Amino acid sequence: MSKQQVKIAWPFAKGEKAQLLWIGEPFRYDHKMMIKAYFRSQGRTESILMDWGTLPCLAIQHFYTDGIITASKAPEGVQEIDMTIYPNNVKYHERPWSIQGSSDSATSRSFVFAFNGKNVILPVIEVLRSILAPNGFLLYRLFESNSFPQFFTETYEPNKIHLSFSSQYELKYTRTTFIYQLVWLLTNRDLRQTYENIAFTWLQERTLKFEWSFTQPITITARVKEKNITCTVLQIVNVKNKDIPYQHISISHPEIQDQEKSNEAKKYTYCSLNKQGGDEGFILDEQFDGSTEDFDLVQMNQLKHEYTLVPRIDRVKGSLSKQRTKEDENTKKYYINQDTIRSTADSGGQQLVRGLEHQFLHEIQAQGELQDFINVLKVLEQYPIIGTIQVIMDVLPDGHGERRFTKLSDNITKRNYVIAQIYLGNGKQFNIIEIERENRSLSMLILSSRETCEWKTIYDRLLINLVNDSGTWTSKSLKNIEGQGITVVKAKHSSKGVQHKAEALLNKLDY
Repeated sequence: MSKQQVKIAWPFAKGEKAQLLWIGEPFRYDHKMMIKAYFRSQGRTESILMDWGTLPCLAIQHFYTDGIITASKAPEGVQEIDMTIYPNNVKYHERPWSIQGSSDSATSRSFVFAFNGKNVILPVIEVLRSILAPNGFLLYRLFESNSFPQFFTETYEPNKIHLSFSSQYELKYTRTTFIYQLVWLLTNRDLRQTYENIAFTWLQERTLKFEWSFTQPITITARVKEKNITCTVLQIVNVKNKDIPYQHISISHPEIQDQEKSNEAKKYTYCSLNKQGGDEGFILDEQFDGSTEDFDLVQMNQLKHEYTLVPRIDRVKGSLSKQRTKEDENTKKYYINQDTIRSTADSGGQQLVRGLEHQFLHEIQAQGELQDFINVLKVLEQYPIIGTIQVIMDVLPDGHGERRFTKLSDNITKRNYVIAQIYLGNGKQFNIIEIERENRSLSMLILSSRETCEWKTIYDRLLINLVNDSGTWTSKSLKNIEGQGITVVKAKHSSKGVQHKAEALLNKLDY
């Protein structure tokens, strides 16, 4: 993949070089985080809408040709120099900015510090994409407050850290380079605090900015352009001397398993309608609803990270899983079109490119009541009317103040929930929310709508209200949702067997 071309829709003539003038503020558009990148060639400036996840490709003032963003050329007069940024030497600066050839308004946000007798200008967005968030996972978490616990839990021992990842954390981000970056961020308090505070500023002001509150020097190799006594950083190509204060890292993930081959037939398989040669590369299209697991947006600007000490990483394998290699008449087939079109959006939505489950049911591991619910879903999945079932499992949000319902009776363990997104063969979608009850009589909720909805926002609102209302689905909370055109049905729990529960649940779906 790293050698293949990645292209965007290109408004300039073939072979015409265009210079990247400006990267705009991120904004929410059609349920996704987007940016506008401004390119200029032969006196004409064009803005191009891109997913936020495309940011690693973009280097200010560099030249691009034919929409290929995996390759760029630096402008003349650029030097690569090493510099160390000391904490007390940095000031934040912002001012209105005029984008050449565009009437769009903009604000320049940068850090300014002295180095070798010159004033260095370092854009805030370059710090974000090269130092704090150099991959897609960290880039998208910048907009979310306290979201790390949804993806992993941390356990610390003398000279050791263990990360237990949930199924929501994509397996590709367990590669060594990503783990080192994540642990470096988590275990250096000043870096982590700066990163996590960005979300609060974003939620209040819709602006990505922060103060240089790092307590340690940061050494970088940067491509810079000098003019008189000013030196502007166009691109950071290396971050050096990064210190991880642990010698041992261990990780676990639901998909890190021992596998054995099985003669059982596959339940699902994916077939391409237009498979093409691997040399043609991929085309980025921001209209797609989510990224695909097989498309890993690599460090396309060749950013490097160097560590003072490289910790050992141990991958703790889970239970044995079956690797099914055969197909039979019961194997469901999903046909994938647009084989070379991808998106760099954060995984989410209905994942139109692939049409697959968020997590396969047989891979989900839960406990107690939630495992019972997963077992019901496994039976429900066998009915002909059911197309696919996607499962999301997480812990409840914190809510306002001290909310006891967020934890189980031991007052330590976080209370979990499961959301099953059920897609019927006729195109209808139902969303079932099940909460870890621990002897509470809390009903499941079944949500549906005739209109396209931003379901994540609806889930978030319902769950935060549930916590704030001490574990009760209040009529006020549900009426607020129904006011948005959502049909809400409560489903009580039964003490009968799994088969009966699945049939009862199916009868609740208005298909």
